[in-house]
Amino acid sequence: MTPIKRLSEKIRRGDPIPIPLAAVLHACTPVTRFAMWRRSRHSVTRVDAQVVSFGNLTAGGTGKTPAVIERARIALAEGRRVAVLTRGYGSPAGAAPADSQELDEVDRYRFLGDEAALVLKKAPGAIVIKNANRVDAARRAIEKHGCDLLLLDDGFQYTRLHRDENVLLIDAVNPFGNGVLLPRGILREPIAAMRRATQVILTRCDQADDVGTLVETVQRHAPNTPIRKTRHAPETLWNTSGGAETQLSELAGMEIVAACAIGHPESFFSTLEDLGATIAERLTFPDHAPIPESALPATGMVVMTEKDAVRGNYSRENLFALGITLKDV
Repeated sequence: MTPIKRLSEKIRRGDPIPIPLAAVLHACTPVTRFAMWRRSRHSVTRVDAQVVSFGNLTAGGTGKTPAVIERARIALAEGRRVAVLTRGYGSPAGAAPADSQELDEVDRYRFLGDEAALVLKKAPGAIVIKNANRVDAARRAIEKHGCDLLLLDDGFQYTRLHRDENVLLIDAVNPFGNGVLLPRGILREPIAAMRRATQVILTRCDQADDVGTLVETVQRHAPNTPIRKTRHAPETLWNTSGGAETQLSELAGMEIVAACAIGHPESFFSTLEDLGATIAERLTFPDHAPIPESALPATGMVVMTEKDAVRGNYSRENLFALGITLKDV
């Protein structure tokens, strides 16, 4: 892990860092605040479709993708034409715009990113448009594909596109980090910004110590906003080389190696242990990074997240992906 990644991990966990370095990072905070102020000055564009935004107050994983997949599945079952608009953070192909309808399945991760590739796998029928300019992405989804529901991925700070719903996700285990703005903390903007939310979804509530205090904090800053408490529930376990599903009960009493490249690895490990698995080794990689097959044991059961699985073309029979879904608590 690089020094910058190690520092990011310390900040995410709230670990102490040298005082001079902390002072430098605090001094950089006005830069990030100015960037948000500039974004807020843009005019807001309305489009001829329902727009639902899913986003965070913090940097790092809050479990946003399962919420997007859940909403897409519901809407598709209702017969709606659904598009997910993403900037494709972490996609190897960079910032170049892309349309899932113009890509083969094997190219989805490379051009759209892991989160979008996972959406397409778990919500067949949805369309993903990658474009840093989400207004252009929205217009393409409507004009080219006839979409009537647009799910704006990671859109809480993207103020240029009008939204009918503004869903804010908060990780109940680590809701606000150390309570400090980037880059000294993990907050993208002050906690009071949650007042813009039309709904707050609290994730990983089953792994949190004090959900009640978090609910009080949300109610203080967004008193009229509905709050939904959820957990990441294991849904499937499938082989990455062929897709065949295995019963989740197979993990009970099994000694495994757990590997992931996500923003909140502790949650993944905890879920595996709750299923009865004994984790003999924990392998973590930088968020959104592909996990090389060569870095994984060739024998024994290795379990990764679904998001990790869609990044690689894994051929070994001993590699499995744990799928999760959002459930209320």
